[in-house]
Amino acid sequence: MQVDSLPFLDIFSPEFEYDSPAVTEARAASWIARTPIGFAALRYEDVSAMLKDGRLHQGSAATLALRGVTDGPLVDWWKSTILNIDGAEHTRLRRLVAKAFTPPAVERLRPFFRATAERLVDAFGSGGRVEFVQAFSEPYPLEGICEMLGIPTERRASFYGWAGDLGLIFSKNIGQPEVRARAEAALLALYACADEVIADRTREPGPDLVSALLEAEAEGERLTVTELRGMIAGLVFAGNDTTRNQLGLGMIAFANHPDQWTLLREQPELASRAVDEMMRLHPTVSVVPRIVHEEVDYNGMTFKPGYVIMLILASANADERVFGDAPFDISVERQPGHLTFSGGIHRCLGMWLAKAEMQEALTVLSERFSLVEPDGTPTWQPGLGIDGPTTLPLRFVND
Repeated sequence: MQVDSLPFLDIFSPEFEYDSPAVTEARAASWIARTPIGFAALRYEDVSAMLKDGRLHQGSAATLALRGVTDGPLVDWWKSTILNIDGAEHTRLRRLVAKAFTPPAVERLRPFFRATAERLVDAFGSGGRVEFVQAFSEPYPLEGICEMLGIPTERRASFYGWAGDLGLIFSKNIGQPEVRARAEAALLALYACADEVIADRTREPGPDLVSALLEAEAEGERLTVTELRGMIAGLVFAGNDTTRNQLGLGMIAFANHPDQWTLLREQPELASRAVDEMMRLHPTVSVVPRIVHEEVDYNGMTFKPGYVIMLILASANADERVFGDAPFDISVERQPGHLTFSGGIHRCLGMWLAKAEMQEALTVLSERFSLVEPDGTPTWQPGLGIDGPTTLPLRFVND
């Protein structure tokens, strides 16, 4: 295959979007495209295969360096998170923490999710007009992860700002000193709080995730205090940022498809499919980077060690070869399913948690309101792989 003949996607352009017509055109022309830093896989079959290929390692830390952040506490933390570790060390960490995120463990939290969603909806303003991010999609998942971690209620307000600022690590602007400073300050504040919580649970364990992680053991090993501190920061970030954005994107989808909202209201058992469908067509995690660790010969291409391959999940989820011209439809169970939770050893550890949270949120909102519609223009975060609204004015109608 002639590399020069491949489509080119300027992923660092301020105007570039991973679900744009340019990506659709590139996918029609080829399974892979060129980018300023390497390549981008576009089709479902190929993205799925590469997500599971152990010769490709996580590349998020490398893309952080490409945006101008090469040292400091943010880099040290990001490189050490389970998201960015491969090989035996990844296996060890995942084995230690996986039991905390099993479906049975998550199911025990459903009553809390529902009660939290109902409390937030009760506070919606007159006429159902709300700025949805501030009123619901930001506090809702953060309350859930704080409940899991055992963070006292009176301390949770501080986590709102920290989680959002730490999410700037995916921003195209993270290399700017003021943006980087916000993210690093949030990380250090989270570290300080984590140290206090760890000390409290060491003295007096409770029925929470921090206590469980302190006690977790696999083959005679436990998490170190440094690993646990980093894990707590990572959970606060991952447990908030992606779910917050996905809920916002999902509500935009329903506002644009009122017939689907009516269907969900009439058949609340479709909430699980609704979550999958909004993650398929409107994924907050639109791309995951991989770096070639060992030479890979695949589909007419040879990828040398060090090559960067961006796996565009948003493109794979819309691949006509797999899904046809499938519109937003929550009544259909898609087989195969979307790739937004990634795959292989890096398949999202909190997948069941995120799904349960969003299912309960959609169920409560659709029970309360017969219609959701736009009430202004959203603003968007300048993301690089994590997409979603920073403000989202909506109007919820209750006939």
